[in-house]
Parts: sequence; structure tokens; C-alpha cells
Amino acid sequence: MTRRVSDIWCVFQIHLERVRAEAGPFILAALVFPAAMYLFATAVGSEASAGVDDTERRLRFLAGSIVFSLSLTAISWLGYLLLENRFTGRLRLFATLPLAASSYAFGILLFGLAQAALGTSSLLLVSRFFGVRTALTLPAAFLLVVLIVLMMLCGCGIALVIASHARSFSEGSLLTDALGAGFVLVAPIYYAPESLPRALQYLSRLLPTTYAARAVQATLTGRHDVTDDLLVLAFMALVTLTVGFRSMRWRED
Repeated sequence: MTRRVSDIWCVFQIHLERVRAEAGPFILAALVFPAAMYLFATAVGSEASAGVDDTERRLRFLAGSIVFSLSLTAISWLGYLLLENRFTGRLRLFATLPLAASSYAFGILLFGLAQAALGTSSLLLVSRFFGVRTALTLPAAFLLVVLIVLMMLCGCGIALVIASHARSFSEGSLLTDALGAGFVLVAPIYYAPESLPRALQYLSRLLPTTYAARAVQATLTGRHDVTDDLLVLAFMALVTLTVGFRSMRWRED
């Protein structure tokens, strides 16, 4: 019996040491992500009780779902693929080929864009069965495509940074999952910005999902006044991809 208790205690200590070494992901999973879910539920509930127009809410939820899909595809899913390639040794096989690091990254991005196109099209189609009517014109549809590309570029850059700096597959996977969903739940996407605490309102201005959701909702209503959001997303894409490429472990990994 004493030996069994000692073995249990040893296993506990081993995993406790891992938590100490990877405190960031633990805090994200145990505190930050649940807190974001609480804020999300509170904000949506407050807006529903305030009697916000149902048509407006449906379009906002559709725009939010599109951005949620893009964020999860770009950060969580592509990040998972990058982490898998790195920690299973597959990246070394790519590096031994006559292949540039940028070609590898943009090949992953092209795969993500194909998935984003499929996901967005499916959401637009399914939404019609739920009574959501958009006013998507041809120019607005073009702007929507540009927005999708820019959002995916931002997410791919973030995924590259995480996949390059993660100390383990589990740490990187948790970070990509937390950020992929957290960037949506913390940003004013499914609810008005006024529903957030003031500190988070300022924080949300640093997230690409904030600008993507606002612009997507505008295009779904047939509006074209999304130039400012496009410029911000383009700048964020440039910054994240630059940092991502500089962070990439390629032939030296």
C-alpha cells in the first residue's frame, strides 16, 4: 500500500514539474479561456435581454461564425499541422528538399485558404436555411474574399510564431487552440463593443478578428466602407508573417 501511494505521488510530482515549466498554457486553459467564455456568455445574454433587432443579431452571428471558422482554421488547424511537422520530424524531410522556407509556409497557407473558402461558402449556404438573408453584392463579395485572405495571412503568421517557439507539441497545441478561439470570444464579434469591460475594449483593438468581423458584417449587408479595416488587417498580416518567417526553424531545426 505504501509503495502504491509513493508511486502515485511520484507520477503527480512528474506532472507538477511539467506544469511549472509550462505555466503559460496551464493558465490559458484553467483561467483565461474560461474567463473569456464567461464574458462571451454575459455579453450575448445582456444584448438579447436588451431587445436588439433580431435581423441585426442574425447577421452579426453569421459574421462572427465566419470569422470564428477563419480563426480556427488559420491559427488552430494550420498551427496544429505546423507543430506536427516540427515535432514528428517531418519538417526535416521538407528542409532536405530543394525547397525554400517561404514555399513551405505559403503551401500550408494555400491549403488553409482552400479550407477557408469551403468553410465560408458552407456557412453562407447553411445560414439561408436558418432564415438569415444577406445583401451580398458582387463588389461586396470581392471585398469578402480579400478579407478572408488577409485574415488567413494574419492567422498563418501567428501559427508560425507559435509552432516555432513552442517547447513541446502539447504546449503549442494548447496555445493555438486557445488563441484560435480566444481571439473570437474576447473580441466584440458576437456582441457590441460596449458589452466588454473598458480594458478589454482597448485590448480588442489589437486583435485581427475585431476588424475582420466588422468588415465581414458590413459586406454581408452590401456595404463597401471597409477600407480602414482592410488596411489594418493588411498591416497586421505583414507584421505577423514577417515575425513568423523570422521565427521559423528550418534547416537548423
